Amino acid sequence: MASRVVLLLSHAREPFVTERVAEELRLRGARPYRLDTDRLFEEGTFGASLAAEDPGTVWVRGERVRPDAIWLWRAWPRIEAKGMAAAEKETVNREAHALFFGALALLEGLWVDAPERVHAAENKLLQLRLARECGLRIPDTRFTSDPDAVRALFEAHAGRVVCKLHAPLDYGMRGGRAFPTRRLRPKDLTQLDALRRGPMIFQEEIPKALELRVAWAGGAAWTGALDGKACGADWRFSQAGSWKPHVLDRATKANLNNLMRRLGLRQGCLDLIVTPDGETVFLEVNPTGEWGMLEAELGLPIAASIAETLLREGDEP
Repeated sequence: MASRVVLLLSHAREPFVTERVAEELRLRGARPYRLDTDRLFEEGTFGASLAAEDPGTVWVRGERVRPDAIWLWRAWPRIEAKGMAAAEKETVNREAHALFFGALALLEGLWVDAPERVHAAENKLLQLRLARECGLRIPDTRFTSDPDAVRALFEAHAGRVVCKLHAPLDYGMRGGRAFPTRRLRPKDLTQLDALRRGPMIFQEEIPKALELRVAWAGGAAWTGALDGKACGADWRFSQAGSWKPHVLDRATKANLNNLMRRLGLRQGCLDLIVTPDGETVFLEVNPTGEWGMLEAELGLPIAASIAETLLREGDEP
């Protein structure tokens, strides 16, 4: 029996996570095929074909690609288009984006996870609503361009409010262009009219005993914890110390399982807070969130769980 082929969609700047998944696939007799999407149009050719006798074929460097499973980790197709005017560069990259995601729609293997599911699940308001319906506590939240709504939230929570963007400026965990979650200060209330030109998310600040990152893979929940007192408003920009292993309580694990099923996701990274009173609060889920530090520092078998998920025939999230 031929070994299963698994397409790994990654990027050239990712040296650890993708290779760990590839290694675990090889150990299970599968053949990983890595495709760095940021170099897709720099190294060889990429295309798709359809015809009366061709139900849809994806071509990479002149070869047919027909994987049994596809792992969507990083999908950043881009053409540098050096020397082009800005408008022309925008057109070229719009077409590259359309080709890339159009071609992916022709692939019939098992997805972890399909682009349309990832896109839908990135809606943070939807995440919060579903988390609430699944029995998880969520922060009091406003995603708004209304300064008065923010002032009312600030007053309701005695000035303990944080603000953040819906989407990241940078996809790295410590990228220089990332916008950190930060506390809203009293003096910021006088500058809220700027929201009319750019809405943001505002939430009650949850007191922290622990800050958790849960790497979810096919129903397995591998969890790391940071000391909440050292995390500040955003652990990515703090001296929070080392990750410690953590085991979720049974009720929280069951609630997260229901949430991930409703979002249609087989993988993702969930951010939670454990309060000093021991209550667990859901913040958000990133469908393609970073978990490399948990495997590297704690030895958690996240890559192995992802490999096993990719090789499950007929698996449903």
